[in-house]
Amino acid sequence: MRAFCVMMSCLISCWGVAQEASEDQAKRAIELAKVEAKALELFQGSQKLKWETEPLLRWTNPVSGQIYGDVYIWTLDGRPEAIASIYKWFSPHTHQATELQSLSESELTMTRYGATAWSTGKGLEMKLLADAPAPSDRPFQRSRQMHAIAEQFVAQAEDRSDPTSTWNLRRLPKPIYRYQSEKRGIVDGAMFAFCQGSTNNPEVLLLLEARQRDGQTQWHYGLGRQNSLRFIVHRNDELIWDVPKLAPPWPAVNRPDQPYLVIKSQSAN
Repeated sequence: MRAFCVMMSCLISCWGVAQEASEDQAKRAIELAKVEAKALELFQGSQKLKWETEPLLRWTNPVSGQIYGDVYIWTLDGRPEAIASIYKWFSPHTHQATELQSLSESELTMTRYGATAWSTGKGLEMKLLADAPAPSDRPFQRSRQMHAIAEQFVAQAEDRSDPTSTWNLRRLPKPIYRYQSEKRGIVDGAMFAFCQGSTNNPEVLLLLEARQRDGQTQWHYGLGRQNSLRFIVHRNDELIWDVPKLAPPWPAVNRPDQPYLVIKSQSAN
C-alpha cells in the first residue's frame, strides 16, 4: 500500500511538472507570435493594412506534438485582407513559422522587419451565390442566413502521404470574424474556419459577404487555405473548390510571390 502511494505521488508530481512546462511553452509561443505579427507591415497598393492586435484564435495540436499558435488578421476599411497563423514548435521540432494567406482580391505586399518579404497577386475570388436568399435588412437575420449558408459547405483534407485518404474538417460553430465596410459596399461579412479534429487550428477559411452593387445586395463567398495540403470543398454536394497539395517539396511554400506563404525561422526555446 505504501509503495502504491509513493508511486501515485510520483505520478502526480510528474504530471504537475509537465503541466507547468506546457503552460510556460504556451506563454512563450504567445509572446513570440505577438513579436512576429508586430514586425509584419502589409500594404494594398499604397494603403497600409491595419493589424488587428488581438488574435482571432489560439490553438494547439497535441496529436502532432508540442505546438502552440495564434491567428491574426490585417484589414482594410474593415474587411480582412490577410491572415497569419503564427506558431512555435517545442517537440518534435523546435522552429517557429508564420503561415500567411492573402484574402485580398488585389495585390498585396509585405515587409518583415523592414525588408520586403511578400509580394503577391490576389489571394481569393469572391463568387456570387446566385441561389441564396436576398440578405435581410436586419443584422440578426443576416447572421442566421450566414450560418445557414455556411452549413452548406463541407471541407475535406487529403492525407499528405496517402492521396487515397481524406478526412472532413470541422467548421467552428461561430464565425471567427464579423465585419462590414460601407466604403467597399459590404453590408455584412463573416469569416468561418474549418479545422482539423478537435483543434482550433484553421485549415480552410470561408468568407461570406453581403455585397451591394447597383442598388442590389447579394451574397458572395470566397475560400482560402491555411495549410499546404490538398483541400476539397463541396456546397450542397457540388464540388466548388479543389486546390492541390503544395508540399512537399517544401520550398514550394516559401515563394514570396504566392498568395500562400510560410516563413520559417529559428527561435530560442
